[in-house]
Amino acid sequence: MSERTRPDWFARGMAILGLLVAIAAIVMPYYKDKVDSQEALSITATPESGGGILRLSDNLDKSHAIQIPWIFTVSNTGKVKLSITSYSVQKIESQGVSYFKGLDGGATDALNKFFPFPQTLDAGESISFRLHLGFIPPGEVEEILRNMLNNNRPVTYDAGFIALAKKGLTFYGGNATYKEIPDAGEMVSIDSTTYDKDPVYQVSFSTGRGNAFPIFTSESVAKWQQLTKP
Repeated sequence: MSERTRPDWFARGMAILGLLVAIAAIVMPYYKDKVDSQEALSITATPESGGGILRLSDNLDKSHAIQIPWIFTVSNTGKVKLSITSYSVQKIESQGVSYFKGLDGGATDALNKFFPFPQTLDAGESISFRLHLGFIPPGEVEEILRNMLNNNRPVTYDAGFIALAKKGLTFYGGNATYKEIPDAGEMVSIDSTTYDKDPVYQVSFSTGRGNAFPIFTSESVAKWQQLTKP
């Protein structure tokens, strides 16, 4: 290559580089604007132990479902305001998803009052509410809890949990061991090999823009996440 042609190639290279810089100057703000305008939700769910109230179907002809209270926290982790217009609940099965009467017990607030949708969240804002999620219990579990309900309303999560543990059971028919320790209170151990009896739920929240944000959870998964939370 002659000395005369070098400046031509150099000039062309600089022109191409300048063009790429100009394109990037246009594309990058567009990409950033697009990312900044996207909706984003963070969702956590955990069973409401302690004073959470169990719900049992009053009509055995229509449903044998027992509903466990769960606390959901939904956070707007994006940079735009969004509206949560609705939610849906499904139970995950080995063959797909299922729905049955009593699966969704509705949303309530901390005072057990109706929690309405839609809910609008500014960027960085969060809301918490209760969902009662149902499952079909084994016969012995249902009998114990219904006897408690008939004799002592309301039935709390902890009261039901302890009553079942004394019979060697969990809510979902797993194996539990109950012990009373002097000066220490009650201790319940659950056989981890029976965690597969826990129902797995898919709860999906829809926004006004047509986006859906699902969470998949079960009681054993939720408790494991609590124990491993930094």
